[in-house]
Amino acid sequence: MTDYSYDARGRLTASIVRGQDSGSETDDRITRYSYWPTGLVKQVALPGGDVSDFTYDSAFRLTKVSDRYGNAILYTLDKSGRRVKEEIQDSKGVLKATMSRLYDELGHLKTTADAQGNPTDFTYDAVGTLKERTDAMGRSSTYTYDALHRLKQSIEDAGGIKATSAFQYDVLGQPSVVTDPKSLKTTYQRNGLGELLALTSPDTGSTGFTYDDAGNVLSRKDAANRQATYTYDALNRPVSVSYADAALETRFVYDVAPAVCVAGEQFAAGRLASMKDGSGTTQYCYNRFGDLVRKVQTTNGKALTVRYAYTAGGRLTSMVYPDGAMVDYVRNELGQVAEVGYTAPGGSREVLVKGATYLPMGPVDGWTYGNGRVLTRAYDQDYRPKAIQDKAVGGLDVGFGFDEVGNLTSLTPAGNPTPEIGLGYDTLGRLTALTDGVTGTVIDGYSYDATGNRLSAKVGSVTQAYTYPTTNHRLSAVAGVARTYDKTGNTLSIGGKAREFPYDASGRMSMVKRAGVLVMNYRYNGKGEQVRRFLGTTITYTLYDEAGHWLGDYDNNGAPKQQAIWLDDLPVGLLANANKLHYIEPDHLGSPRVVVDPVRNVAAWSWSLKGEAFGNTAPNQDPDGDGAALVLDMRFPGQRFDAASGLNQNYFRDYDSATGRYGQSDPIGLGGGLSTFGYVGGSPLYLIDPLGLESGTFQFGQYRMKQQNLSRALIEVVRRQ
Repeated sequence: MTDYSYDARGRLTASIVRGQDSGSETDDRITRYSYWPTGLVKQVALPGGDVSDFTYDSAFRLTKVSDRYGNAILYTLDKSGRRVKEEIQDSKGVLKATMSRLYDELGHLKTTADAQGNPTDFTYDAVGTLKERTDAMGRSSTYTYDALHRLKQSIEDAGGIKATSAFQYDVLGQPSVVTDPKSLKTTYQRNGLGELLALTSPDTGSTGFTYDDAGNVLSRKDAANRQATYTYDALNRPVSVSYADAALETRFVYDVAPAVCVAGEQFAAGRLASMKDGSGTTQYCYNRFGDLVRKVQTTNGKALTVRYAYTAGGRLTSMVYPDGAMVDYVRNELGQVAEVGYTAPGGSREVLVKGATYLPMGPVDGWTYGNGRVLTRAYDQDYRPKAIQDKAVGGLDVGFGFDEVGNLTSLTPAGNPTPEIGLGYDTLGRLTALTDGVTGTVIDGYSYDATGNRLSAKVGSVTQAYTYPTTNHRLSAVAGVARTYDKTGNTLSIGGKAREFPYDASGRMSMVKRAGVLVMNYRYNGKGEQVRRFLGTTITYTLYDEAGHWLGDYDNNGAPKQQAIWLDDLPVGLLANANKLHYIEPDHLGSPRVVVDPVRNVAAWSWSLKGEAFGNTAPNQDPDGDGAALVLDMRFPGQRFDAASGLNQNYFRDYDSATGRYGQSDPIGLGGGLSTFGYVGGSPLYLIDPLGLESGTFQFGQYRMKQQNLSRALIEVVRRQ
């Protein structure tokens, strides 16, 4: 139950979500609001103590937002109230981040500039639609429109590569044809209600849809004749998804708490209570505030339970893993994680991370591990990484350099201006070369077509050619090694029978064969997570948290093989080799680069950031040379290497680091970019894709979706499909 309080002027002063004790506010979650005499919001105090204060100028325009530590965002406004500068300062008034904007006389955004003053310029036509965008290196992209001011053509890098995309619309103004830079067309057919009836793609073939009277999708049939059928309840919530293989049916139950939920965990009204699918069942238990407090994942009859506890403000304070191991989070007054503790089953608490500090309104900038190792993470005034350094032997030590448009161009030892590795890009921001920082010799090189398909790769002294048919973007061969696909663009084989990848009736890779011999089977739950790998009686169960982070692998009996510990989206701990605690040192992307044995204080595993940029360099599983290998399959964020397939499982898709491409076309179509097989727009050391859907940046300790190589206008068009 939520109560609301108001002042005499009818303004909201408190929002109170009631706890168990209705006669006291001690266990309530209360958000309080106060106001200036003008009626503008002065302060918002969230449950748990996080406070934001708001300051305005004499024209009642917001000019400052500050937290309880005194950190602040400052807005400088022009006479029309537009923000021409944004600055972030710490509690002492020291500038930590800044950016600026200029507007033309009609109020259009004319220029944005980063903290270094690198500009991006915009020009407009007579009716105010964006005509041209020019970056800090003088490269322009141009846009033309039809008579109704809808984007008609986009030319990225108009003076060079000229990557041209064209758009047509139906009578409802919805996109009907998107033509990519390879002149291949994706078409959309809709009914009079604007519902998509058919999608025809050069990569996935023709897909048809039907709908009920409420506009819910009833069926989806792809080009391989795989059909999914959907049902819904009276509130239009999905109840079931069925396929030709009845064993893969997914069913959802709402509102009724499962029997595994104990007292205080049975607040299921309006929430997903259980899910039954081709892998087994998953049951969810909630507290009265709607926080998930227990999840029981039962796969092939083996139950794995994870439990969560929260602060008064609803932030995670502890979690218990299936084996009883507990991880706790100590938070500062802003709700940020300051310390992470680990308690082994039946053991005593030990510190994993302590003294974590943060930039104002920004990312974590360092912490100390339990054995005293210190990892610092320095940033520039755009909050881009400058250096990550652990000065102890074997620790992660890397500095970063960027060009005027934000491409990562050098990797150096932290604090050293001489790069060890240089990175070169084409005019669309795609990585073309990894070079020796001293000699400039190309170590690895890449070329692309205008759409983003890799055309060649230079690996050492050998250049491999990539070939494609003229009718789609499916990679047909690399250095003469052929690849085949089904009608929806799923990779079926690499090198004939050398590697084969059959798919189930839902379109997910269900097994791998090598030389015609089955080497692994896979099963997925209704959320798309790969939760079981098995061959004969050898089984690995996998568990994820609610943010999609890998939590652990478990054996036939449910005993942990490995488990991961997270600080927001950063992996910081690993339980491995008889469940011993190890420290993970993550890079600027959130990828693990060093694993430290805290007892011996040496690196027990490392994955060089200076190896092949798309992840095709294997980790060193025994850097200390003691003969005891540590195997860790984590790679880029959201990815885990699978030795059976030779691919990285990337949540909704499977990534091939050898080619820098996915084995399947993007499930969200052009919404993830025009290159539906490509990985992060060809910028693997700056962008990430933890779900295998859409590239993004790693900022402020979290994944943020971003389309670097598409204009904002183009993004809006393809997302309206």
